Amino acid sequence: MIATQKVVVIVPIYKNELSALEKVALAQMQRVLAAYPRIVVKPESLVLSDEIASFNFTGEESFEDHFFKGIEGYNALMLSDIFYGRFLGYEFMLIHQLDAFVFTDELALWCNQPYDYIGAPWIPPGKYPDIVKAIKSKIQFYYHARYNVQKNGVPSPMQYEYKVGNGGLSLRRVNKFHELSISMRHKMDIYLTRHEHEFNEDIFWSIEVNRKRKLLKIPSWKAALKFSIEQPPARCIELNNNQLPFGCHAWDLYPDFWRPIFKTCGYQI
Repeated sequence: MIATQKVVVIVPIYKNELSALEKVALAQMQRVLAAYPRIVVKPESLVLSDEIASFNFTGEESFEDHFFKGIEGYNALMLSDIFYGRFLGYEFMLIHQLDAFVFTDELALWCNQPYDYIGAPWIPPGKYPDIVKAIKSKIQFYYHARYNVQKNGVPSPMQYEYKVGNGGLSLRRVNKFHELSISMRHKMDIYLTRHEHEFNEDIFWSIEVNRKRKLLKIPSWKAALKFSIEQPPARCIELNNNQLPFGCHAWDLYPDFWRPIFKTCGYQI
């Protein structure tokens, strides 16, 4: 199927009760991304409440309940050709989890970039003491990711540093993800047997897919910071020339940092 629309906003929801912060995220999404199709992805057994309906989603898509049973189920959904196949009528999807927040409508701008996947980069908290240490670390990052260096039976943390990126607010080229979710099924099945966070679905798309050769076009961490940030937020903002990105993820973990910024958007958190 050939994509007929540019982008759809996907909001995974597995329950009818929304927290106060989740309501903030949905209110902002409705305000900023009102020009785009906004679809709830939910369990088949869930009938959406009037409260959720009040956010004026343009549609809903239901999947088998087991896809919403914890992080393992969600990983299986995000690694499923069934999921991406449902949205082949769109060129891109924006995954917008309930702990994501968008500041301005830059979605069309990002859809016009040459990337297949964009998410918040994983930024370490500290700075390098000197240029020699920075170069040495960069070489180590490449080596650990390229050769899947393990520590205590799981991928080394150095595989993820400065990699792009987190799936909670992420832009995905639908057809490419659909193709890879079929052709790389054997590797995905290995990931789905593991329960450590090092085997989450966004790790697969960010690192595993491009481990040996480049199958997904993913931006540099510096470019990705303009799309989304996660943690540590203060350092990410500093690295982004003190500019807010298109959006952020897991902001509820840093309320003191985000409170004054959200206040300028009209929200008390």
